[in-house]
Amino acid sequence: MKRAKVLLASLLLVLITAGSLFAAGGGDSKAAQPSEWKFTRKVTFISPWGPGGGSGPTIRNIVPLVEQVVGVPCEVQHVEGAGGANGAIAAQRQPPDGYTFLMATQSQIILDLQKSLPYDFKSEFIPVGKLVHSTNGLFASTKAMKGKYTDFKSWVAYVKAHPKELSCAMLSAGGTDAASLYQTLSQSFGVPMDQVENLIKIVSYGGGSEIDAALVGGHVDMAVAGPGDEAGLIESGDIVPLLVLSETRMKSFPDIPCSGEMGISSYIGTWRGIFARKGTPQGAIDAMEAALEKAWNMKAYQDFWIAEGYNERKGFEGQADFKKLEDAEYVMMTEYLKARGQLK
Repeated sequence: MKRAKVLLASLLLVLITAGSLFAAGGGDSKAAQPSEWKFTRKVTFISPWGPGGGSGPTIRNIVPLVEQVVGVPCEVQHVEGAGGANGAIAAQRQPPDGYTFLMATQSQIILDLQKSLPYDFKSEFIPVGKLVHSTNGLFASTKAMKGKYTDFKSWVAYVKAHPKELSCAMLSAGGTDAASLYQTLSQSFGVPMDQVENLIKIVSYGGGSEIDAALVGGHVDMAVAGPGDEAGLIESGDIVPLLVLSETRMKSFPDIPCSGEMGISSYIGTWRGIFARKGTPQGAIDAMEAALEKAWNMKAYQDFWIAEGYNERKGFEGQADFKKLEDAEYVMMTEYLKARGQLK
């Protein structure tokens, strides 16, 4: 009887041990692999900007395609204001459950470096996938430039001879438009970045349509914007492209001089990508990265990407490469802000 009890206890121990190994994936090799993440309810993508400009179309063109991939409803939620801070704050307040993602740009890096967010963006958000990387350009109002200058070099000469007379419009005073503009003008005028505004008036606008209207009407002399965004006004003759801010001439605008050939090292272009809050299950991040890449490669998004001139620079990048880009941009933006006197 006593021996029977010992045998029974030994058998139970074997069964318990085997069950534990099976639950931990210690038996079958397939069971050892993590289960594939499945989205089971609506996914929200928060955009810190409005539906216009470059950010709106970037996110709104890919989300319906992501919805096809993940098989659940996906929505874009625009939370505008404060130079991209409001949307970043709204995203950080959501639970990291894999159902809320944030679209961000270098604007969030600048906000982070300037301590304009109530949290540390770099440690709080994880890069998931980069969607686009744009190229900026300088465009003159045809109406405003008559009798003053005809190209970039003559524009620089005119500005030096008539300080504070001309104005230049941009979308954000704290984003990549500003960084590329100040870098270009500083090197072109031969002055430190914090002295650029002694020569030209910088005017910030809330949206791309406002800038276009100001250019066409001659209310501002120039603007910094994406060449793809301005293609219609270039064709109509309402604006004149003076310079693209890139290492080499753009394939889509080969006749426009580039800053690289003039010895001006101002190549910052806005990238836009998807981030997940820290604590989001890695399975959800991996699944979203895969869904974004698949959607990005669909014909509908490729057509958009090419039409907007985004194909001048590398397109989709996953978690690892996007993280490397983010790290490099933190270094570059730190140097830029120090040169502007906005960071010690």
